Amino acid sequence: LVITDVDMPRLDGIELATLIKKDERLKSLPVMIVSYKDREEDRKRGLDAGADYYLTKGSFHDETLLQAVVDLIGEANQ
Repeated sequence: LVITDVDMPRLDGIELATLIKKDERLKSLPVMIVSYKDREEDRKRGLDAGADYYLTKGSFHDETLLQAVVDLIGEANQ
């Protein structure tokens, strides 16, 4: 599981998601983007880049993040 922010130095999270999904060895890795950018076009851009989830920092609680992780990798004790 890769969790990234949109705004990072050198390589933003959307570019990172694109690179991961284009790499044959890495493309099956689940990618989650967490960002303060909550416009629909930002979300669409992240998902179009290959992210499996796009969560905005202001709109979720710990439970939302944990549920997204479970959705992507499953329960640890299963």
